[in-house]
Parts: sequence; C-alpha cells; structure tokens
Amino acid sequence: MKNDKVIEFRSICPVATGLDVLGDKWTLLILRDMMFFHKSTFNEFKAALELMPSKMLSNRLKKLEALGFLSRKKGEINKKNVHYILEEKGMETFPLMVEMALFTTEFYYDHLGDTYTGVVKTRMKNDKDNYIKEMIGSYKTFKGSLVI
Repeated sequence: MKNDKVIEFRSICPVATGLDVLGDKWTLLILRDMMFFHKSTFNEFKAALELMPSKMLSNRLKKLEALGFLSRKKGEINKKNVHYILEEKGMETFPLMVEMALFTTEFYYDHLGDTYTGVVKTRMKNDKDNYIKEMIGSYKTFKGSLVI
C-alpha cells in the first residue's frame, strides 16, 4: 500500500515537514512501543497506557506503512495474525525519541518523577550513542527472531 499522497506537506521547511510526518499525537508512541517494548501486533499497541482509539491506531499504522517506516506481515503460522515490523527508516526515529526523552526529563521532571526517568538520567544522558546503538541492535535481534 505505497501511497505518495498519504500526507500533505505544509511547506519546504524541514521542521514543518518532520512534524507533518511524525508530529501527530500518536505516531511516535507507536514507534516507541515498537523500539522500546518490541510490540508488533495491533492488540499489543492497543494495550498501551495512552489508550489510543482503534480507528486512530489503524490509520496511523497504515500511514507509517505507506511512508516506509514499517512493514506489515501476515502470519504464516496463524493466518489471522498481522505483525508490524520496523524498517530502517522507522529505526532512524529512535534518536529523536531519545532526544525528546532527555528534553522532557530535563524540563518536566516534576511531572515524570522517577518511574520512567532512571534510564534517561543515566544511560541516555551519559552514553547516548552506545545506548542508541544497543537499542537498535536489540530491536534488530527481536525482528530477526520473530516467528510470524
């Protein structure tokens, strides 16, 4: 389902274009769940704490597939299962998520507290490049071991 008309770009500004692609309320959360938690099915995404509506989730998955961030694979073992797998383009968003986590922890720590910020304050902040490399490597290992 490749579709170049998936998105209308507002301008040629790189920041505005990036927001047109990744700046909605849900897209980065799907990519986050794939990278951090190795989620790959619709029901796994539905179980996220943010409670994304099913229709919105379906639309975002289609958009991410059409833009080349992920691919959709039907189950061979269970024909009813559909798995969403990050492609290289999708994995390239991980450094953005790390930077967002660092920024948010720095300026909104009072809201976040210690629950989710321990890794941010240590590994992400002090060893960012290796952290990113390890997390992407971990996802690639997961992707390679996924039985679909």
